[in-house]
Parts: sequence; structure tokens; C-alpha cells
Amino acid sequence: MRLSISFIFLVLGLTLLYSFGLHISNFNYNEINTDIILQGPSLENWFGTDALGRDLFIRIIHGAKMSLAIAFATAFNAWLIGSVLGIIAGYCGKIADEIISRAIDFIYSLPDLLVLSIIALCVSQSTSGIVFGLAFISWMDVARLTKVEIQKYKNYEFCEAAKTLGLNHLQIIFKHLYPNALSSIFVALSFIIPRAILAESTLSFIGLGLSPPDTSWGTLTGDAWQYLYTDPHLLIFPALMIFFTVFAFNSLGNYFSKKHRL
Repeated sequence: MRLSISFIFLVLGLTLLYSFGLHISNFNYNEINTDIILQGPSLENWFGTDALGRDLFIRIIHGAKMSLAIAFATAFNAWLIGSVLGIIAGYCGKIADEIISRAIDFIYSLPDLLVLSIIALCVSQSTSGIVFGLAFISWMDVARLTKVEIQKYKNYEFCEAAKTLGLNHLQIIFKHLYPNALSSIFVALSFIIPRAILAESTLSFIGLGLSPPDTSWGTLTGDAWQYLYTDPHLLIFPALMIFFTVFAFNSLGNYFSKKHRL
């Protein structure tokens, strides 16, 4: 119990930091100062400065907004696509279930990095393109879970009673079946968010993610690797932010999944 509370406070603390961090620093995220190029952490520049003299702390906080926005947008799109296809497969069954299941198996067989790279190149590395690519490889778990839950609940007595009362298919699905599946779906979404953060960071790190002037944790680590031996703070701090955020969301997902099984 104490461990789960700690995870919740960790997520809340990170959320507050990312939300109000821009207001506790006197620097602008894109402010260049050639007098303090590649300075280490100090009382004035808490995380040091980069190769253009920009404050690294404020750039990490600004990058957090982009990384988290992409992650939550990915989760929303994955939820939307997965829910619709899962409902169709679970409620209609037969041919619809077979087609959607085969599509899921096919996408699962594709290397994620290859798919993301192709999509990123096709859409000129835009934010919307990255969200689309991440959602494309993330909806399958939601679809499978939704299908299983819908198939389970549609044979329950309350569903048969709803049919007897004359409710149409949409009313049965969205008033009785889908609400019962939401708790399981939200658990799946809690794991999509950290995976999206890691995927976006990986893409940006290898140069296929966001393009300047956009800033994310991935772009910061991608720009910092060449200074690993001379100015390691440029890589360490954004990498730590990625680690703590992914760890917090994964821990919350594990906690809620165990609670749901109970």
C-alpha cells in the first residue's frame, strides 16, 4: 500500500514540476547566451547549459510538455481505434472478428521501429505524424482487451434482459457492455503512455522524431550524445527525466492491473 502511494506521489510530483517548472526559472527555453556555453550545473543554471548557452532545466521542462502531449495523444487515439475495432470484433463476431484479429496479428508482426521510421519519413517528422505512427502500433492491445470483455459480458443475463426490453445494439453496447470493460481498458492505456514516451524519445534520438525548433526529451538526448565524455550533464538529466516518468507510469499500471485482477 505504501509503495503504491509513493508511485502516486511520484506521478503527481512530476506532473507539478512539468506544469509549473517554466514559472520557477528566469530563463526562456530558447534563450541563447554565448557567455555560458556548456556550463555544468550551478545555482543559477540548475542542470547546466547546452552548446548554445541555453538553460538545460527549462529546456527539459519545455520538452516534457511535448513528450507528454505526444504520449497522451497516442493513448487517446489508441483507445479510440482499439475500442471501435474491439467492439466490432467482440459484438459482431464471425467474419468481423476474423478480419480484425488477422489485422492485429499482421501489425504485431511488423518491427515497431521500422513502421515508425517509415511513417516519420512520410509525414516529414511532424508531431501529428509521430502521434499517428505511435497510435498505429499501440491500438492492438486495447482492441484485443475490448473484444474479450465484450464477448464475455454479452452472454450475461443483463445483456439478454436488455435485448428483451427492446434496446437496440448501440444502446446495449454503450449502456451495458462497454462501461463494464472500461476498467480493464484504462489499465492497458496506463502502459501505452510510458511506451509512447520511450518510442518518441527513441525516434528523436536517432533523428527521425521531432525537428527543430520543437523540443522533446528525445531531441535533447539526441543532441547531447556527442558531448557524452566532455559534458555528460547534457545527456544525464533528460535521460533521468525519461526514466523517472516511465518508471512512475509503469508502476501505476502494475498497481492498477494487480488491483483489477483482485
